[in-house]
Order: sequence, then structure tokens, then C-alpha cells
Amino acid sequence: MLENKIGPIDPNHSTDSYLNGLTHVRNGSELFEHLVGTLPRDKSLVIVVDAGNWPSEFLGMLVAYLSWPCDVEIVRVRPSTYSRELAAIKGASVGGVVFCDLKPPVSIKNKVNFGSSITFVPTESLNPNQ
Repeated sequence: MLENKIGPIDPNHSTDSYLNGLTHVRNGSELFEHLVGTLPRDKSLVIVVDAGNWPSEFLGMLVAYLSWPCDVEIVRVRPSTYSRELAAIKGASVGGVVFCDLKPPVSIKNKVNFGSSITFVPTESLNPNQ
């Protein structure tokens, strides 16, 4: 009989481990897939990360991986360009925005926190004047 000494044999073992370590969400891969499944299929997902912050950038890459087959764009922001970058996101082709280890503007009220480090915002909540 073969015994697995590393951990459970599960297709999401690695991504679940990363998400648990970064966001404190257990079984996060499956839960995140459900969140992405709420997006319109013809719209993309924008992932906003803090440029130069490795946990934020790694989490952004993990979110992009878990968002397949949804089209994604990773936007690396710095404090000096943060507001301008967010204002440039247009709702016509974007279904939602995910902030990775980065707080969304306080003016955004409609958001879903996914653990301690991921925040999902529907595009209409990001730019309500569009």
C-alpha cells in the first residue's frame, strides 16, 4: 500500500495551501472558483496588485491562475498612480476587480472580502458614474 507522506492527494492542494497561508481561507481554490463563476462570461477580471510588494504580486498571480478560463489583466499600481489606474478601468468589458493585499478605496461600499487579503469589487461599484 502506498502512503502519501507529503499531504493529501488533492488537485487543489498547492493552491489551497497558498491561499490558506496568504488569506487564511481553507479550501480557497473551490470557494474562489464560485466567486469568479458569478462574473458574466463575456467580461474580464482586473487584478490590482501593489507593485513591489511580493505577497501582493504572488497573490495576484494565484488569483489569475484560479480565474481560468476568465480573461484577466493584472494591474500593478504604486501609491502615486493608484487613483488614476482605478479610474481607467472601464465597466463595458470588465466584470469585476480583485484587490490583492491592497485595500480598495474607502468610497467603495459594495465589495466581497475573501479572507484577509483579497477583496472583490463588481465594476459598477468601482466607477458608479459610468
